[in-house]
Amino acid sequence: MRNFKLIICTFIVSIIMGIISAIFLKSLELVTTLRDSFPYLIFLIPIVGVLTAYTYSKYGKVSNRGNNLIIESVQKEVKVPFRMAILTFIFTVLTHLSGGSAGREGTAVQIGGALTNKIGDIFKLEHKEKRILVMAGISSAFGSVFGTPLAGTFFGMEVCFIGNLSYEAMIYCFIGSYAANFVTESIGINHVGHIIKSVPNISLYTLLIVIISSILFGIFGRLFAKGIHLVKGFYGKNIKNNINRAIISSSVVLLVIIIFKLYEFEGLSTWLIDSGFSGDVNMLDPIKKLILTVLTLGAGFQGGEVTPLFDIGASLGGAIGNLTNIEPSLLAAIGMICVFGSATNTPITTIMLGINLFGSEAVPYYIIGAFISYYVIGHNGIYGAQIINTPKLKNLEKHKGISLENIDR
Repeated sequence: MRNFKLIICTFIVSIIMGIISAIFLKSLELVTTLRDSFPYLIFLIPIVGVLTAYTYSKYGKVSNRGNNLIIESVQKEVKVPFRMAILTFIFTVLTHLSGGSAGREGTAVQIGGALTNKIGDIFKLEHKEKRILVMAGISSAFGSVFGTPLAGTFFGMEVCFIGNLSYEAMIYCFIGSYAANFVTESIGINHVGHIIKSVPNISLYTLLIVIISSILFGIFGRLFAKGIHLVKGFYGKNIKNNINRAIISSSVVLLVIIIFKLYEFEGLSTWLIDSGFSGDVNMLDPIKKLILTVLTLGAGFQGGEVTPLFDIGASLGGAIGNLTNIEPSLLAAIGMICVFGSATNTPITTIMLGINLFGSEAVPYYIIGAFISYYVIGHNGIYGAQIINTPKLKNLEKHKGISLENIDR
């Protein structure tokens, strides 16, 4: 009876999440078109920054914990306010309208997590059941926002604990991800695809380049994660008043865009993925996107990290392909999934994402890239609440059972 109730709840979450994802994606498309038509909207960045800080401090309660709060609700009993879903939707749209460099996954996961916690309360689920429903909600959000239900299934199972797959949630994450994606696509959302033009046979040279590239993908994932934490920490330590902090940090984002002419790197910047696959990219492009996203999210703007990670990885991979005379679309694909996978500490999801997006022909390369970049990033990541279930290296055994944000560095 309990399993039946949980399946019913999963279907309810999937349908609602699929609809919300469609509305959310359409909203981002609309504000991106508006921003492109009216470039001076970037001068709203400080206003949106201050409005975000004020609203979250006055009405958000613990909502500013973002995805970390959702992850914690899987690990233990914590209260997730439903207002989180509403606030993150509104302020992510405003971030993109004004030109902040952010993504969409974080928002979707927060909505899915808040929604599942609410439905779990309505159906009076115990924590061990609710935590499974929350994982299914995470899968629903990821699968429907990116059109990757296979990867979404594993993301919900893998993201809360480093080195552990929550198999007890498998069927629910599967149902949630595929059902939500079906609803989103039924409403008319079409996800843009990319193709690996050719997959070379594994040779000593190709293997060497892929290994070196994978190390770089892990380094960029590490720089991204540590960069956001450092920027947030710097502002929090040196500017105690949250409104003053928002004014200064958001003004920095605006000035960086104007001074360095980073207009193309505002918002989702998915052109970087296209350019990476075509090879029409240089090594400065991923660096520019990384810096602008770190400054945006470090300033407290709402939005996800995954799409910027895709941008950085694809453009970095394409640039390496140009330099090494290896098909740029192959390295762009590996970079796209591995910078994401390293920063989120989800190597199995990374491999499934490659299969979902580009097919199975390049699976050996996905595996090499996913595992190397996973180890290179070490015990770092964009989700500080992740608990280390299985330490990555023997000399890091002392971190077992500790969350990333509580590691003594």
